[in-house]
Amino acid sequence: MRRAEAELLSQLAELDKEGAPVEFGYCGSAATLAQDVLRISRAEARRMAERARVLFGALGISGELLSPDLPNTAEAYSRGEVGSEHVDRIRTFAAELPAEVLLRDAWPIAEKALAQIAGEVGPRGLVQPIRELRARLDPDGQEPTDREPTRPDREIWLRQHTNQWEIRGRLDYETGLKLRSVLDALGQPRSAEANGGTPDTRTPAERDANAFADVIQLAANPENLPESGGEPFTIMVTMTEQSLRDGIGAATTMDGSTIPATQLRRIACDAGIIPTVLGSEGEVLDMGCRDRTAPPKLRRRLTARDNGCAHPDCDKPPALTQAHHIHHHANGGPTTQNNMVLLCAHHHTLIHHTEWKVRIHNGKPDFTPPEYRASIRC
Repeated sequence: MRRAEAELLSQLAELDKEGAPVEFGYCGSAATLAQDVLRISRAEARRMAERARVLFGALGISGELLSPDLPNTAEAYSRGEVGSEHVDRIRTFAAELPAEVLLRDAWPIAEKALAQIAGEVGPRGLVQPIRELRARLDPDGQEPTDREPTRPDREIWLRQHTNQWEIRGRLDYETGLKLRSVLDALGQPRSAEANGGTPDTRTPAERDANAFADVIQLAANPENLPESGGEPFTIMVTMTEQSLRDGIGAATTMDGSTIPATQLRRIACDAGIIPTVLGSEGEVLDMGCRDRTAPPKLRRRLTARDNGCAHPDCDKPPALTQAHHIHHHANGGPTTQNNMVLLCAHHHTLIHHTEWKVRIHNGKPDFTPPEYRASIRC
């Protein structure tokens, strides 16, 4: 069983290196590919993708092959000497070490020693060896700071890295308590029944991140925002007429950032997009208007019909969904009940970037999975 698990992760790593997540429309995410094709939870798919990366390597952002972080653990796993719990304890330990420690000559020796110990003990048997190695490899830990904040203000830094965002910041005590209570309420572990019959194995950090995404989605709904045209947010972009019509290429925002046309089409389902359409010579052909989003009255009708995310694999409530145009607005699709369906952020992305199809049949959303998924029998 362990050898089979290791082979599965090895194949997932090879698919990632060969660019399969991009080719099949999963935005380069091996975890999203595994989640959809294997029909597993997002948390388990992310763990699989992370194990595959640290054990067998991955493809870098610029296309270079990245070496595995735990080659000795991978060999022991492939021989069946260690299990997934051993792997997770070792990779968690590696992730907590400073980057400069992993680059030193001592780390390969330490990782090899842990792989050997893991083959002789249970997962809990690694606790003491990891504690001793941590004391040797990083005896000082994180450098303490005595600097006190000069004033109790709130600051957040949000920075984009390709298709992801990094957020850092600090909150005052009262706001932090409020956020903590909200994340605790939205990030409760799911019961096995609500999680498709399997235990909720998300880490606390994963539950917090998912809860924070839910907070953003709740705030982005038009009903929860001040009067600003009834839209959750507005983006002004510049793009060519061909890109708008075909959904290829990229658009440029007012701050100079670029958005792939496929991503823009997904965002435009539930946001205010004002396109400035250019002709072949760069002349302005049209300054669009913001009429893509579902107004509150239409959204209430969609909520009554779909009762949340309409995808058959999902139970997200209406407040955590986005209104998707089945026939896209840029291609002439109307903002009407018969052309819209409520989807959570995950399934909204799948509809836009994979071969999943949706239509309205007899007044209800009807989904068709990709052929490669329909042919799989678990």
